[in-house]
Amino acid sequence: MKFNRAYTDLIKQLPPSLVEESWKRLTTRKRNPLTELKACGIDPNIEDFLQHEIIVYNKKKERQRRTPTPLENLSYNTVPTCNRAHKCSCFTCEEAINSRVKKELDNLSLQLLEYNEKTFGSSMREITKQLEEPILAIIFCTSGLKDSIAII
Repeated sequence: MKFNRAYTDLIKQLPPSLVEESWKRLTTRKRNPLTELKACGIDPNIEDFLQHEIIVYNKKKERQRRTPTPLENLSYNTVPTCNRAHKCSCFTCEEAINSRVKKELDNLSLQLLEYNEKTFGSSMREITKQLEEPILAIIFCTSGLKDSIAII
């Protein structure tokens, strides 16, 4: 399980785990696997394969090193504070923001209820009617029995 000495410069650029993985891939691949004797020899395909592995490894290392740069135009303190000493009409006050959000939520919930009524109203009425009929029949039967027992 040793590559030829001619590839030592290439092998030094890879960690040992990738060298072992590369050896396994070369000798056990489905299409054109190399025998251990051929893999120990000098072959342009082996050199190309190792160079490809080095490129992939370096790209992966580069992606891991890269730190996300913060957006230059983004200001982290975008909402001015309100001292609340005055009666302000600005929307930076927490109460004003909360009331606007609550109004929007109320409007959205009303729209959702109207939409659901338009879309599912008739089918829900049919299902309710189907479920209520047996219950009403049971109630009617039991109330009829009570009346007949009271008469006796």
